[in-house]
Amino acid sequence: MTPQKHIVFVSLPLLGHTNQLLAIAEELVSRGHRVSFVINDAVKVWVAQTGAEFIAWNPPIDSNSAARSSALMWQTASQRANRWQGDRLMLKQMIAVYTPLYHSIASILQAASPDLLVIDRAVFPAMDFAQQHQIPYIVQTRFLGNFVKLPAHAPQFGTAYSQQMNFWERCLNRLAPTALQTYLLPTLLKLNQVRKACGGGEVGDPFEHQITIVGNTFDLEIPRPLPDHVHLVGPIFAKAMPVLTESLQNWLDAAQSEGGVVYIAFGTLVTIQAWQAQALIEGLTKTGLHVLWSLPEAQRSLLPSLPASVRVESFVPQPAVLSHPAVRLFVSHCGMNSILEALYWQTPILALPFFGDQHDNAARLIDVGVARRLHKQQFDAAEVTAKVEALLHDLNMQNAVDRISSKFRQTSGRDQAANLVETALMSR
Repeated sequence: MTPQKHIVFVSLPLLGHTNQLLAIAEELVSRGHRVSFVINDAVKVWVAQTGAEFIAWNPPIDSNSAARSSALMWQTASQRANRWQGDRLMLKQMIAVYTPLYHSIASILQAASPDLLVIDRAVFPAMDFAQQHQIPYIVQTRFLGNFVKLPAHAPQFGTAYSQQMNFWERCLNRLAPTALQTYLLPTLLKLNQVRKACGGGEVGDPFEHQITIVGNTFDLEIPRPLPDHVHLVGPIFAKAMPVLTESLQNWLDAAQSEGGVVYIAFGTLVTIQAWQAQALIEGLTKTGLHVLWSLPEAQRSLLPSLPASVRVESFVPQPAVLSHPAVRLFVSHCGMNSILEALYWQTPILALPFFGDQHDNAARLIDVGVARRLHKQQFDAAEVTAKVEALLHDLNMQNAVDRISSKFRQTSGRDQAANLVETALMSR
């Protein structure tokens, strides 16, 4: 009997990076494939829900000093005025952790002996190991970014410009790719030195010519020709909706008859400041709506005194919250995963991006008419109130949200992604 081929997924333990991979893994398990999922022990429960075999990846970087360094980096990136400086900080953090990540994932993959890898776009060590050992792999991402070159006239990735650029923005936009590459070049060279040292040889572009599954559509992406190896399949969601706790279900049900809810979530990496929390709570309270805020426990001390209409949770099943009819608006950092879930469930967005692709994502939301934006360094309660009221009463905006939701519902991202993985597996 021919042994069953082995598909191995690899991701960082960040839900925004992992949830589309989990949905694909679950679909492949349901089709009878042998599937393993490599991720940190702390989020083992995510894998259990897919039926895939769990493989623990606990790289030796969890010391107190490393944790403090990482937390400080994300805090600094969250509040840094210059977006490119934040990008450089993230690259420096990658350099700091690359070696233990590489050696630990190398040991795991040697033991797992995969026939095909499916790797989150951020896990460079796994892609490097795969290239060095001729293991075929697929890259999975939630946005195109600069994986595929943009037309020269379009807002370049890293600028966060609208498609309605003024004269000076158009001039700067043409210079941006070269300027950004020059700015980041010393850091990128250091990263490549570390990659080369771990692999014992030359390293190449981990994305070049690799099958890339993009869980998005051109309804949000800037249109451009796609090479044959890049596949825009649409949002990739799990088959089953996560379940709300009874307490949260009852709270949302009650809030629905009292005007509705504004939901706030900035992911697990963004670090807010006390004045931002104060402005958000004060501004949202003035709308008369209830507020549900998903906020990590470590940041609770930054909150002001909260009125009875505000509920704070350390974690909520976001798709279940956004799908509840009480939720009328989402205040989001604009991670692409959050955007896709919000628009699928017909929820307009008050965008508050902090770092990285979040700024570009927010610009695309403004372009397609489904959001308004706050700037992280200069908003106040009055602006929050005014923009929430505008979002809730703008029929054109709700029509745009409904149109994109309808387009998303016509896609079959999970099935298409699984088909691509099966095709790649059969070619082995």
